[in-house]
Amino acid sequence: MVTGEKTPPRRGCRGRRIRRRKEEGKTQQDGGIFNLTDTPLTDIEVKVLQKGMKYAPTKHMNLFDMYIDLQKFKKNLCLKKYFLKNPINRPSTFQFYHHTNLKEKSTFFPKSLISQEINTFEEMIMTDLSKLKAPTKSNNLTSKERDVLKKLASNDKIEIKPADKGGGTVIMSTEYYRNESNRILNDENTYRKLNKNPGKDIQDKFVQYLEEGHVLGILNDQEFRYLKIEHPKIPVFYFLPKIHKDLFKPPGRPIISGIGSVSSRLSEYIDHQLQPFVINTTAHLKNTTEILNILNYIKWEDDLLLVTSDVQSLYTIIPHRNGLEATEHFLKKGEILQPEQIVFILEGIRLILENNYFYSQGDFYLQVNGTAMGSRFAPSYANLFMAFWEESFLSEHQNNLVCYKRYIDDIFLIWKGGIHTLEVFLEELNRNERGIVLTTTWSHERINFLDLSIFIEDGKIKTETFFKKVDVNSFIETTSCHLPQWLDGIPKSQFLRVRRNCTDLDAYDIQSDKLRTDFLEKGYDQDKLEYTRNEVRSIERANLLKVKPKIETQFAADVPFIFSYNAQNQPIRKLIKKYWPILRKDPLLKEILPEKPRMICRGAGNLKMKIAQKHTKK
Repeated sequence: MVTGEKTPPRRGCRGRRIRRRKEEGKTQQDGGIFNLTDTPLTDIEVKVLQKGMKYAPTKHMNLFDMYIDLQKFKKNLCLKKYFLKNPINRPSTFQFYHHTNLKEKSTFFPKSLISQEINTFEEMIMTDLSKLKAPTKSNNLTSKERDVLKKLASNDKIEIKPADKGGGTVIMSTEYYRNESNRILNDENTYRKLNKNPGKDIQDKFVQYLEEGHVLGILNDQEFRYLKIEHPKIPVFYFLPKIHKDLFKPPGRPIISGIGSVSSRLSEYIDHQLQPFVINTTAHLKNTTEILNILNYIKWEDDLLLVTSDVQSLYTIIPHRNGLEATEHFLKKGEILQPEQIVFILEGIRLILENNYFYSQGDFYLQVNGTAMGSRFAPSYANLFMAFWEESFLSEHQNNLVCYKRYIDDIFLIWKGGIHTLEVFLEELNRNERGIVLTTTWSHERINFLDLSIFIEDGKIKTETFFKKVDVNSFIETTSCHLPQWLDGIPKSQFLRVRRNCTDLDAYDIQSDKLRTDFLEKGYDQDKLEYTRNEVRSIERANLLKVKPKIETQFAADVPFIFSYNAQNQPIRKLIKKYWPILRKDPLLKEILPEKPRMICRGAGNLKMKIAQKHTKK
């Protein structure tokens, strides 16, 4: 499909657009809620859902959870002491095969190193924690709102999912959700229904494959233990509604939730092995900052065209044969891996692709084409598939392609040579045996790519942030049960993003003002927002476009105390600080523990976890 900058109107379109806009008013409620059911939401349901999927209801301290966190902290303290007394010398040795750092979490706990100071610290903390009371008026949801949340989570007549793009919340009838799921799964070119659960047979195949890799030495001991999952979970199918495609009957983007599945860790291992090859492909685009830096060095000419292309359903259209052929090509071309390790990786990919089973609505299915969106190695695999195809035409058209970059399935190029030659080029690209179909748009003036709007002004390429029509104000409210310091950092990160994306300060002023308004709606402090907005405005954009060198992370010498964020966060922190000096009296710990403790909070459960994950419970 090809779209130019001017498309003649069709007869009757205006009337349909007017009717459609009227219907949209009924579908989209304030706050980015898209109710596709026939049942209107109550005011209190709207109020709860308007908070967004990332909103975390108040969580109170659980004494048992804190006890578990203290035991983990004790274990980490003892491990630090143990390795201080028994340092590990890792001599630099030649490795025939390329290994990863993947390994199981250690269960080693040298309990003999639990000192009196550690025990006293634990006793004092637990005693004081047991006396803590929940702060009055600490709940960020009223009792009625909490009841509504429970009813929404248990309502078997609806499915609530985050929108595929834009940050909105979509409510669908269970009937529609099932019908759309069936429509997707009835595609016999991509899926096949199975007669039974194939999990045990597939697990046996994976174990045999891993054992062979271990015997050959391709997998070391720690990799083998990590990759061999004793009790795998069954992968589950669900979809995200693409309301940016159709607001009333949105098609679904199929996703396989495979966390903890038999292939999940092998997929992670393969992704580690493929990544170095992906980033070295010609058209690979890392992020928005990279394309902004590229555009800075391109001189615009009148005969150039801005072009974007989208690969339709990339993950599910990749034929296994072509995907494996592309991967093999780059693994051999890279000359990094030994031939037998290349064979092992390719066999691992084949094993995942040919045994990609999942559960949906009482049945088991097998994906027979492409790779599942949700699989860890899928983006790397898709990137290599596309890069292999691109090698067949990039050099041949280098005089026309002033720029050609791709972020997985999104392509941006600048074409030299006029519309006719571009159309011939695009027709040539769409005539391929790999199933690749491009949807393309071009313009002499403006085009959208990733989160950028790229346009021509005064003969120069300029950019600003692109906001989709379905984008909603999905920033987290300040009343959410999140660490306040983390919430305070959100506005600055967004202002920095807009400052980076906007070539001109005038555009930054307009877009940052919209951001400021959005944050005010979510309860952020007006004075702080204005200060941060002006602070970011004064930053030279060139500094934001500099590529920061990757810093190799080292294990911290100290031991952080990690716990789940809750309403008693401040009292807990005070207790840790109060009794911290006790730990520093330990002769070994005083060498590594700082004067003040370092504390890290896990996030509390959000609305998405409570109401939008029914697929994991079926």
